[in-house]
Amino acid sequence: MITGIRYLLDLQRLDREIQHRQEVLAGLPAKRKQLEESSTAAAAALAAAKDAYQAAEVQQRQAESQLRDQEALLQKLEGQQFQVKDNAAYTALLNEMEHARSAISACETGILEAMDAVESARAEQQSAETLDREAASRKEAELREIDARAEKCQAELAQLGSERDAVGPNLEPAILAAYEKIAKRKRPALALVRSETCEGCRVGIPAQKYIEILKGEALTTCENCGRILLHPDMVSGSPEAAAS
Repeated sequence: MITGIRYLLDLQRLDREIQHRQEVLAGLPAKRKQLEESSTAAAAALAAAKDAYQAAEVQQRQAESQLRDQEALLQKLEGQQFQVKDNAAYTALLNEMEHARSAISACETGILEAMDAVESARAEQQSAETLDREAASRKEAELREIDARAEKCQAELAQLGSERDAVGPNLEPAILAAYEKIAKRKRPALALVRSETCEGCRVGIPAQKYIEILKGEALTTCENCGRILLHPDMVSGSPEAAAS
């Protein structure tokens, strides 16, 4: 057992590194989706801003058209003043002219408001265009980074897998099988024992079992969590020691 401890620690270190890279790879699709959603939202905001700008321009053109119509009407009515023969018709004409002047004033106010709306909508569109360009640029740059990270992780996983394959044959088959079985259920599969307590589950170790761990003559597992138990003295100086 003692001669295989270093290999067990190597195996666990490699498994940790493999797991870390697998987790990185597993998280990349979510990052891609987030970038896509951000880019889509920016594009949608730009489309909405363009629609608002176009609607504001249409409103301004309609107000200008209404103004021209009312000005033409007023001009026509003014030209009829000298054609009216009686007071009643003249009074009615004056009322129509006054209504036309009021409509012209309202149209002029509407045009000013529409011009303000157009300017505001134009500024919103320009801001949305900037945000859309930034989102597209960020998406492109971060997608390249994600692709590079994925490629690096895949290469590292292949290397770590090769290293792991090389470690296995150095262990007794029974020990390797025990480690593999535990590692499928518990990570880490190895746990140090300090103050007669398993650092994997924080449960005390019976005195007799603790003596067996100190002897290091056979594989010893925690009765509570099932991890392989190692005394710190057995892994002294090894950075790959099984910390909980």
